[in-house]
Amino acid sequence: EPSTLLIVEGRPYLIDCGIGTIRRMLRANIQSETIGTIFFTHLHPDHALGLADVMANDFLADPTRTINIYGPPQTEALVNAAFEYIRIPNAVFAAERPGNPALVSPFKAHEIQGPGLVYEDDKVRVIAAENTHYALMPPALRAKMKSYSYRFETRDGVVVFTGDTGVSDAVTQLANGADILISESSGATPALLATFVRAMARQNHWSAERAKDFMAHMTKEHLSLQQIGEMASKAHVTSVVLYHSGTGNPSTYPAEVKKYFSGPVFAPADLDRYCLAAPSGAKAPRELHPCR
Repeated sequence: EPSTLLIVEGRPYLIDCGIGTIRRMLRANIQSETIGTIFFTHLHPDHALGLADVMANDFLADPTRTINIYGPPQTEALVNAAFEYIRIPNAVFAAERPGNPALVSPFKAHEIQGPGLVYEDDKVRVIAAENTHYALMPPALRAKMKSYSYRFETRDGVVVFTGDTGVSDAVTQLANGADILISESSGATPALLATFVRAMARQNHWSAERAKDFMAHMTKEHLSLQQIGEMASKAHVTSVVLYHSGTGNPSTYPAEVKKYFSGPVFAPADLDRYCLAAPSGAKAPRELHPCR
């Protein structure tokens, strides 16, 4: 259930809202009402179903400000449905207040129709690339549903979020020269995937055909650790952060990536924080390190 908070010069940007996002933000002492911009890489349940909880907390904190939510087609419908979900219980509170004030949504959805510059403010420029997470989707549906990777360009460095994706030239190009590549790692290794798929098939009583389809999804629409290392090397990124791990012990993942990539690789636990520090030398790259 991935969700990542990027803080640029004190301003937070939330990328994806898996179930439990608001609880983890509270545990991390992050006030969700300070977040004015949210991005969705794609609208699969594990990346999107925590939105209503975040919206509910924001709405109660300050219903007068605007929270902008960016994502692929259908983001507007998702945001509207989430607001309607929280509006009904909040209407009970409103009914008890003098004048029965109207409940107006402060959430504004922005649907990203294609790659390119999708957002810019005084802190960041955000560039999207369509990735290959929907490679196996029927073409007619793939024309309507999009999955994006994002490049955040800041004065202090460049951070790229792959979101969920398979191997993608567009994502490799998007990541070119980035200081940090934050990559999904659901594809793990062939051995780990084989064990995982067999376990899922037994647990859910899948047919052989269903298990085959799931394996195709995991290998063609997600990244393996080898593919992450190869992409990071080809894109000349400085460091790699792995998230959204699929199976096995994620602490063993960096060693596998480093077979194909020579830079630092991190596999954070939930709630870990990393800071991008100024270079130690005039021509040295910026350094990523764990921070409080």
